[in-house]
Amino acid sequence: MKRKLKLPLLTLLTAILFVSATSVFGQTKTYTWDSYKTKFKVPDDFVLDESTGEKWLGHNGDITLSIYPRKGENLTSRQMRNAVHTWAEDNGVKNIGDAVDLDEKKLNGYTGVLYEGDKDGFPIGTMLIVDPDYPDITIYIWVSYREGQSDKVLDILMSFTPN
Repeated sequence: MKRKLKLPLLTLLTAILFVSATSVFGQTKTYTWDSYKTKFKVPDDFVLDESTGEKWLGHNGDITLSIYPRKGENLTSRQMRNAVHTWAEDNGVKNIGDAVDLDEKKLNGYTGVLYEGDKDGFPIGTMLIVDPDYPDITIYIWVSYREGQSDKVLDILMSFTPN
């Protein structure tokens, strides 16, 4: 049986898309990853745990963000759905909901897919995005967070921008 999250990312994503909202972050840090042609923002209180050519890991007391870019996958839309869903399942995410398709208008020029679920009592969002100008680069994003942090999580996810 699939459990509905109290504030599903889909609901908040939809609200953000239709309402011009200001960031709930306050101060932010912007990271630019030139080799994968992307940039993103996190709250100023984020601690960078690891940043290599293969992954970016950071957290604060409420949110943990992991980013795993890859080159050379050239995935179709269906393959993107399968890849991120399998990734979530293989990493123990339970109660995975329906896919949320992301198009260029919804996500700053990226296309992709988002799944929600939970693991160890925490909501989880798994997202895979691709810049149509660079279809050989896929960016896998994992975010785990405490209940009540959905708005900040969406600010992070919506901050991804092709560079």
